[in-house]
Amino acid sequence: MPGRTCLGLEIRQQGLRAVAVQRRGKNIVLVGGQTLSLAETVLQPGFREPNISQPDLFIDAVKELMSPLVKRDTRIAVALPDRSGQLFLLDIETPFKNRAEGVEIVRWRLKDLLPDKSTSQVALDFQVLEEKESGQKRILAAVMTQDVLSQYESLLDQAGYAASVVDFHSLALYNAYRTKIDLGRDFIMIGADGCQFSILIFVNRILSFCRVRQISQDPRQVFQEINRSLVNYRNEQPAFSRQSVYLHSDWQDREELFVAVNAAFDQDVQWLVSPVSKLMNGHQPAFTGAEANGMAAALGVAERMIQR
Repeated sequence: MPGRTCLGLEIRQQGLRAVAVQRRGKNIVLVGGQTLSLAETVLQPGFREPNISQPDLFIDAVKELMSPLVKRDTRIAVALPDRSGQLFLLDIETPFKNRAEGVEIVRWRLKDLLPDKSTSQVALDFQVLEEKESGQKRILAAVMTQDVLSQYESLLDQAGYAASVVDFHSLALYNAYRTKIDLGRDFIMIGADGCQFSILIFVNRILSFCRVRQISQDPRQVFQEINRSLVNYRNEQPAFSRQSVYLHSDWQDREELFVAVNAAFDQDVQWLVSPVSKLMNGHQPAFTGAEANGMAAALGVAERMIQR
C-alpha cells in the first residue's frame, strides 16, 4: 500500500517547481511533478524586506502549480531561495539542556553577525552537526527575518497550503542526493540552478563550509566565484586537493559550465545525475534532463517530510 503523498515546493525568482512523492516499502516513488515560470517582477529574494511584490500573482501561481498534485493533504515542504535568509556555521562551547536553551545561545552568538537587524526580529532554527569530547558543538544555524518568513507562510496559506517544513535551496539540493549517492566522506558540492549558486564542503560527512550567491548564468562568473569563495579555505585545509568535487546544474547549456568548474579545481569534477531522473525510471511523469535537474531541490525538501 502506498503511503501518504508528500509535496515539495521550490520557490525561486524565475519560477516554481513542485513534486509529489510517496514511500512504498523502502523506496521513494515520484508520483507527480510540475513547473511554472514567474515574471521577474513577482518575487525578489532578499533578507531584509518581504520578497513578494505581487502577492495575488504569486498566490494564483501556487494554486495553478500545486492543484494537479494534491490529493487530500495540503501540508507542503518548501525550499526558499537562499538569499531570503542566511546560514551560519558556529562553534558553540556553552552547554545547553534543551532546544529552547540552544536557540537562545545561538541567538546571542548571532547578535554581532546581524548588525542591521535585532536578533529578536528573526526566526531561527539550528542543527547540531558535531559534538566533540570537550562538549563543543558545531552548529548550522538558519536565520530569516520574521517579516520575510511570515509573508511566505501567509501567502501559501492564502493559496490553501500549510508550510510544515521550510528549508533553503542549497540544503534541499544536498538532501536530494545524500540518500541516493555515496558522495564519500570528504567532498565538495557545487550547485548552479538558474541564478542560484552554492558551494557546500563536507569533511568526514560534516558540513564545514557553506557559501551561496546569486549569479548570472555565465560560466566565467562561476569560475570567479569559486576562486573568490575558496581562496582562504584552500590554504587552511591541506586535504583540499583530495576532496571529490560534484557539480549539479539545471542550465540548458552545461558544457561551458563544466569546463569552468573543472578549471577551478586541481581534481576532476563529476556531474551529478538528478535523482528525479532516476526516480522516473522510464515511467510517467517524464521530464527533460534540464527539467529533472531543476526539480532536485523540490524533491529534497519533499523527502524531509517523509524523513520526519
